[in-house]
Amino acid sequence: MLDRMNISRRSMLAGSAAVAALAMTGNGWAQAPAGERPVVLITGTSSGFGRLMAEGFARKGAYVIATMREMEGRNAPAAGELRALSGDDVTIDVLEIDVLDDRSVSEGVARAIANAGRIDILVSNAGIVVPGPVELQTPADFASNIETNLGGALRMYRAVVPHMREQGRGAIIQMSSALGRAIDPMLGGYCASKLAVEAAADALAYEVAASNIEVSIVQPAGAYPTRLQENAIRYWEEMLARLGPAGQAKRDLYARHIEAMLGGLEPDRSLDPREVSEAVIELASLPFGERPGRLTVGPYKDGIDPVNAAHDRLQGEMMQHNPMADILTPG
Repeated sequence: MLDRMNISRRSMLAGSAAVAALAMTGNGWAQAPAGERPVVLITGTSSGFGRLMAEGFARKGAYVIATMREMEGRNAPAAGELRALSGDDVTIDVLEIDVLDDRSVSEGVARAIANAGRIDILVSNAGIVVPGPVELQTPADFASNIETNLGGALRMYRAVVPHMREQGRGAIIQMSSALGRAIDPMLGGYCASKLAVEAAADALAYEVAASNIEVSIVQPAGAYPTRLQENAIRYWEEMLARLGPAGQAKRDLYARHIEAMLGGLEPDRSLDPREVSEAVIELASLPFGERPGRLTVGPYKDGIDPVNAAHDRLQGEMMQHNPMADILTPG
C-alpha cells in the first residue's frame, strides 16, 4: 500500500502542471464532511500568497480562518480588509496567531475550532527571509529564518494534527520554495529553513498517513512580487544597524555580493502571485490520495521538478526497506 502511495505521488508530480488547470468540483474538498464546505486555516495572511489564498478559498466556498500576528497593531489594516470581504457567500474569520509563540498558536487554533467547529485543511504559509552572508550573520540572525519558517510550521502541526486525527481526516499544505531544493548565496538562512521544513513535512506525511491526514508541499519557483522581498530588505537593514566595527569591516569585504543580493531581492513584476495561490486552492480540492507530495509553481519549475522526482525515487526505495513501512499507510 505504501509503495503504491509513493508511485501515485511520483506520477502526480510528473503531471503537476495539470493541477492548475483543474476546475473546482463537488468531488473535491475530500477532507470536509459530505455536503459541507471545507474549513481552511491559513497562517500569514496579512499579505502575499496568504492574503490571496484567504480570499481565493473563501470565494470558492470555503470557510476561511485567516490568521496573522499583530492584527490589532501594524497588521490592523490587512485584518480589516479581510473582514470586509466576509458576507453573503464569502466567510473569512480573521484571528490572531503568531507562529513564533506557543501560546498564541494553541489559543488561536482553539478559537478557530470553537468558531468553525473543525479544521479540515491547514495551509502553513507564514514565513520570512533574513538575508546576508553566512559569515556576517550572528547565529540569531541566521536562525531567525529557521525559527519562523520551520519553528512556526512545527507549532502549527502540533496544534492541528491532534484535532485532525480525532475527526478522522485532514490535509496539511506546507508552503516552501524552490530554495528548499536549490541554494542561493546570501540567502543561506532562508534556504536552510526551507530545506528543514521540507524534511519535517515529509516525515510528518509518513507519520500521520495512518490517521488519514495528508501532507503536501508547494514550492513557488520564481521571484513573485509579494511583501516578502520588502520585508527581507528591512530585516537586512536592521541587522546592519546592529553590526559593530568588526562586522562593518566584513560587510565591506562583501560589498559586491551585497549589491547583487539587493538586486536579486527585486521582485519580478512580470509574475502574478495569483498563479501560486490558485494552484494551492486547486491542490486542496483534489480528492484524498490524489494530491502530489510536492507541487512546484513558477518559471523555474522545469529545473526543480527533476530534483523532486529524483528525491521521490530515492525516498521510495528507502521506504521499501523501512521496518515501519507496514504501519505508514492510510487508515
